[in-house]
Amino acid sequence: MAALALPASIFKAYDIRGVVGDTLTPDGVRAIGLALGHQARRAGAREAVIGRDGRLSGPTLSQALADGFRAAGVGVVDIGMVTTPIVYYGTYELGTGTGVAVTGSHNPPDYNGLKMVVGGEAIYGDAIQALAAAIAGASATWPASPGTCGWPAR
Repeated sequence: MAALALPASIFKAYDIRGVVGDTLTPDGVRAIGLALGHQARRAGAREAVIGRDGRLSGPTLSQALADGFRAAGVGVVDIGMVTTPIVYYGTYELGTGTGVAVTGSHNPPDYNGLKMVVGGEAIYGDAIQALAAAIAGASATWPASPGTCGWPAR
């Protein structure tokens, strides 16, 4: 996968969020999933939990996120439409330590975003900026298809 330029404005202090189809696109979310998948693998995770709120863009963005995780060799447990705390609980209960809530939170309906935990640690602040830098500097050496990292997609 070649480097993908994502707008810096989507990388907030405590989450990633933007206007769906403008600053936050399925291709961008896939790239974020791929980068998170690589972080998850370094943290020893084999699977990630994904949940979403009720926004209309949720299923499409969740699928793109899952595609990114799977391309990194991380299986996905999609727990469907749930609240953000349930996603966090799911990472604990299912033993993944890694998960993402696809949620626009309190923002208007045309927004959506991602709240993330990797290896049992919330991704925020400098960690979000490091994720942005990793995506911007992504190289073609990242795996482009499921299973190339040795772990089957779930």
